[in-house]
This record gives sequence, C-alpha cells and structure tokens, in this order.
Amino acid sequence: MTPSPLKRRREPSQARGRQRVEALLKATASLLEEVGYDGLTTKAIAERAQTSIGSFYQFFPNRDAAVAALVDGYEADVRAFLHSHAGDQLEEAGAPIGAEWVGSLVDGLSALYATFPGFLGLWAAQVKDNPLQREAQKLRDALQDSLDEILRQRFPKVPAAQRNRCLVMVIETGHSLLNAAESADDARRQLLQEELKVMLAGYMSRYFRDA
Repeated sequence: MTPSPLKRRREPSQARGRQRVEALLKATASLLEEVGYDGLTTKAIAERAQTSIGSFYQFFPNRDAAVAALVDGYEADVRAFLHSHAGDQLEEAGAPIGAEWVGSLVDGLSALYATFPGFLGLWAAQVKDNPLQREAQKLRDALQDSLDEILRQRFPKVPAAQRNRCLVMVIETGHSLLNAAESADDARRQLLQEELKVMLAGYMSRYFRDA
C-alpha cells in the first residue's frame, strides 16, 4: 500500500530526532509566514532548520507532510484552549450566551492564532486543489467540534442540527471578518473585532438559551 503523502515517514524515537523534527516544523512555519505556501520548498525548509535535505526526507516525504504535521499541532492547541478556557467560563457564567463570553472567546482565539506562524493562510483555506485543502479544513473542524461539545453540555436541549447550523455561520463569519481585519488600519481593525463580538453574541443568543 502506498503511504499517504501527508504522513511522516517515521516518528523520531530519540531526543535528537525529536529536536530535529521540531526544528523542521519551526522552519516550515516561519517560511509559510515569509514566502507563503507557493514559495515553500523542502530545500528551503532544510536550510532554515540548518540540516540536510536528507535529514528532512528521513521524517517527511514532501513539504505537504511537514505542513500537515504543523497543522496537527495547531489543531491540538485550539482544542486545548477551548476546553480549558471557553468551557470553564461558560459553565461559570451559568447563563445564556452573552457578549462577555463571546468577547473572551474571540480575543483568546485571536491571541492564540497570532502565535501560529503561517496560520492565517491555512485558516482561510487559501490552499486549493491539492492535498493540503483537507488539512486546512481540519483547523475549522477542530474549532467547530470543540465548540459543539462545549455548547452541547451547557445547552443539552438545543438540537444537534440547530447547533451545527449556528456554528457554521459563526465560524465562517468570524474567519471572514478577522481576515479582513488583518489588512486594515488600526482603527478599522479594532472596529471590526469589537463589532464581530456584538454580532456573534446576538446571533448565538437566539440559538442557545435555557429553554
């Protein structure tokens, strides 16, 4: 059976190998930030990580596999943030969705995303018609799945179809406006971020309440 083009060739078993993989992923992230996906090459990744191209191919079959491994780490961090932060805050509030909870969620995720080099292009699914399209979607699926679990526990009477309908719109609206904010001046960026919180809080409150 042919290995998946997005799977590592092997997992490092020793500390030295793990350090090398970490350096390769860090190099992949910084290059995504600087040159984008189209400019990313295995040679450039190896050079930035200060290792040989042969060392790169020991762990990854191609550049897509390196980016996929990077996405896996981002996905895990998003899930961890939501379950340790958003879930606890909603439980403590003990009330329907409000602007304070939504604002905390938007601010927290924005701050988290800012620590992920190359994240914006992946989140916006700007990679099309190649194996990475599925990987880009994983980031949005991780956000939706985690929020769905949190909201299901807090609002058990809300039907699954209703939760899904709401969260699809929340995520699509959120990523579109946050992408627009990235290229705006400071005043407009602040306006978009603040009004996004108000918009999402009002919209979500229609779906999630203790009925």
